[in-house]
Amino acid sequence: MKNIYLILVTLCFNLPAENLLEIYQEALEKDPNFNLNKADLELNREYLNQQRSSLGPRLTIGGQTNWNEYYQDRLLSNDYNTFNYNLNLTQPIFRLDSWFQVKRLKENFKAAEARFAYQQQDLMVRVTSAYFNILSAKSALAVARATEKALENQYQRIQERFNVGAASKIELAEAKAAYNKAISDSVLAKGNQEISFEELNSIVGREITLIAPINDDLELNIPDKSIDEEVNFAINSNLLILESKKRLDGSKANSKSATARFLPKIDASANVNRRTSKQYTFDGLDSDLDLPFFIPTETETRNFGIQFSLPLFTSGLNNSQRRQALLEEVKSEEQVILIERNVIQQVRSLYTALQTAKLNIEALKASEESSKDALEATRLGYELNSRNLIDLLQAERSYSEVQNRLNQSVFGFIVTSLQYKQALGTLDPKDILELNKNLL
Repeated sequence: MKNIYLILVTLCFNLPAENLLEIYQEALEKDPNFNLNKADLELNREYLNQQRSSLGPRLTIGGQTNWNEYYQDRLLSNDYNTFNYNLNLTQPIFRLDSWFQVKRLKENFKAAEARFAYQQQDLMVRVTSAYFNILSAKSALAVARATEKALENQYQRIQERFNVGAASKIELAEAKAAYNKAISDSVLAKGNQEISFEELNSIVGREITLIAPINDDLELNIPDKSIDEEVNFAINSNLLILESKKRLDGSKANSKSATARFLPKIDASANVNRRTSKQYTFDGLDSDLDLPFFIPTETETRNFGIQFSLPLFTSGLNNSQRRQALLEEVKSEEQVILIERNVIQQVRSLYTALQTAKLNIEALKASEESSKDALEATRLGYELNSRNLIDLLQAERSYSEVQNRLNQSVFGFIVTSLQYKQALGTLDPKDILELNKNLL
């Protein structure tokens, strides 16, 4: 009955582990860095809309009323009120500088779209990296605690031998020092685990306490194309390169806009103005009846015209703006080159890292099998009294360390593979979905 009660209590307090997909979906809503880029995208959309409006028609309506009184010798001689209504329509006909500004902002908006897509990829990498950093820290903590337990048993064993004179003081001191170091390593590992949780907590803005572990049978794939093929693909697909090229196109449009400021501007306009006046004139005679004379008037004017303007002298402003635009274009060209080289270097480095990591994982799997066999042989020898407890503890420790190294390598491979896909420009939320299927 007592055991059943303990099981029920355990189940009540065993909170469900959160998986990678759930955390990523939450991060899409709560990560401040991602939301900043989302807001920046919308800002660029509005900048484009505002500039487009400069090429469209503008229609305004206005009105005015006035009441006027005229006194002569303190006697009201006449008064009148007026009502003015006007309707104005303007339509740019030739504004080449504004047209190129629209093109510039259109390219900047495309660049912002590429940046936003990259930030979505970056969020996938950050969430996954933080997630597997936790699993890595958990694995390291498990090994540290196993090592601490093994060295504690070793220290106790040597203490017993020392008490009966079968071990030296130096052996006891060395065992105690090793045990104390293991305690320190466990404390550090526990702290690293808490720190790794904080990284993920900062992304979603809340505390995460338990995450799902990964399946040991996860398939690890490496690129099946040559490095040159992958590099060529990345140059055409990497989102940072795409962004920089769109920024360059925007800079070119801005240079053309600055040159177009030397050209004339032509606008069409139409105006309708209607004026209504009501005037009251008094006869001014000294009589009890001083009747006013009502004189209404109405006028309406209509204007149609073409406005032409050409800058003749701007004190060097237009020339300076044109030179500035050309320098910004050169800067954007160099930025494209710089980003392309960085991406090429990143793709090559990550390609090599994946190849190396896969070989290292295969070697560690072989080492794990060997360590497991050695542990089983040592355990059998211990049962047959051919091996001592210290040998068994050392074998268990070696096996745990190899397992931890294997786990660290697998976790690192997963994150590196996502970084590689990001460098290629192919990272997609489906990758998170597929990875999540391998979580327990």
